[in-house]
Amino acid sequence: MLRDYFAEEKIEYFGVIPFSVCRLRRPDIIERKGVSAQSIQSAVMFLIPYYVHDGAGNISLYARAGDYHHYSDALFERLLPKLEACFGGRFLGFADKSPIEENVAASMAGLGKLGDHYMLINETYGSFVFLAEILSTNPPEALGWDGKTAEPSYCPHCGACKRACPMMIEGMDCLSAVTQKKGVLSDAEAYYIKKYGSAWGCDACQLACPLNQKVLQMGTETPIDFFRENRISSLTAEALGEMTDDEFRARAFSWRGKATLLRNLEILSR
Repeated sequence: MLRDYFAEEKIEYFGVIPFSVCRLRRPDIIERKGVSAQSIQSAVMFLIPYYVHDGAGNISLYARAGDYHHYSDALFERLLPKLEACFGGRFLGFADKSPIEENVAASMAGLGKLGDHYMLINETYGSFVFLAEILSTNPPEALGWDGKTAEPSYCPHCGACKRACPMMIEGMDCLSAVTQKKGVLSDAEAYYIKKYGSAWGCDACQLACPLNQKVLQMGTETPIDFFRENRISSLTAEALGEMTDDEFRARAFSWRGKATLLRNLEILSR
């Protein structure tokens, strides 16, 4: 039954596990929704693929479409009432701001391997996926759990992601984190933004991963329309300045404000 609901949303990969095996980090996030964390019995982990091959750019691949938080909010608005009508009980949806360690739970649900870059790597979509989950007060058996829960699985630890990281050798923060810092950057931080041409984010470790390379060679792209539309692969100061407030807030890079992006774009223009 769950498969039918996810198929309507073009979501292929999902898995049910007991909530008891999840690593609970923030029970308060559950309780803010008016549900006791102790009442949750199952977790439905699923993947939201986002990759579209639109070439090189200065925006990380995950942020080229609209903000996936807007997508997941709308998804849960559609999906959760259907599940509650079908199964009864309560269903709560989370993406990013999660009460559990999503990557570990997703691997235990059989959705992929944990990479040394801390991302989940799926056999079809690689690590170009967002992780999300639906927690329920229903027992996992009622949602289709087969009674088995795997231990997390891991990548081969080939080291390609670490060797590709432009910052690790310098002992500095991840370049993606540097592009998201507020205020004035150090000369070294500005140098690496310029060197790697990044206005927002970094995909170096993902693109270097051999498991991801196999996915890219297959040409697999997301089937979800939201991530195929309104894409920005390269941002300019002019385009940023022309965005309305609503258009800007719809982007994944908006949460740091325009000043951070304008600083990065100014560095790239030097």
